[in-house]
Amino acid sequence: MSGTVARLLINCARALTWPMKSYRRANTLAQVSEGLVQQLSMAVPGGHIKFECQTARSLHDANSITHGEPETVAWIDALPEASVLWDIGANIGVYSLYAAFVRKIRVAAFEPSAASHAALARNIEINGLGELIQPFCLALSDVSAVDYLYMANTGAGHSMHAFAQNTAAEGVIETEFKQSVIGYSIDDFIGAFHVPTPDYVKLDVDSIEAKIIAGARNTLTGHVKSILVEADQPAERTEHSEIKTLLDGMGFQMRPGNREARNYIFDKRP
Repeated sequence: MSGTVARLLINCARALTWPMKSYRRANTLAQVSEGLVQQLSMAVPGGHIKFECQTARSLHDANSITHGEPETVAWIDALPEASVLWDIGANIGVYSLYAAFVRKIRVAAFEPSAASHAALARNIEINGLGELIQPFCLALSDVSAVDYLYMANTGAGHSMHAFAQNTAAEGVIETEFKQSVIGYSIDDFIGAFHVPTPDYVKLDVDSIEAKIIAGARNTLTGHVKSILVEADQPAERTEHSEIKTLLDGMGFQMRPGNREARNYIFDKRP
């Protein structure tokens, strides 16, 4: 129903501006588009978080902020205030915003997709969280290099992208566009710049989680207390997955819990 109404409104706007000259018509439709950008306000503990949604897909995760991934919310709720969280694969910033707003946590949010990063930055702005969240438009991997981000859909809020490879969790990416992106290993990034070292890491990139972990050996072994990893591929859900093997070798153990959940938590062994 919403799609039908949306198409009707679009066609009405186009019809009403049809008699105009080319530039004036484009300018008018651009103003209409700007005026219709939606803000969604979601209730969270302590108040409301606002999201500015340029695409329908952007609304999806924002609309389920407190219940879409309950294990993620529970993990963030248990993090100490004033700790440092790295949100890798932040998308439009749903959990970065939640961590900063609800828990007063300092967040480094990494999102290489240009459209999603723009939405992330805007959401930080409209919530007044610029002092707590640093958004970075770059990729993290096992090496530091310039490469392509392969994307099946370039719109804000979309996922299943991959850096430096054309496969993601759901298989080969039917690439719509390859965006040139600067990539770093986490260890190299911390060595090159004065950024807060993470106490906690949320990792959700739908593709190269194992590579990112491999490029963070010094950081994970020396600083990180807990890491939450979204694992969509069946192979990642086994006892002998590459992710589990890597983290086990860095001193982490998988937290007991629901093995059917999308997200797995690994805590530093005492």
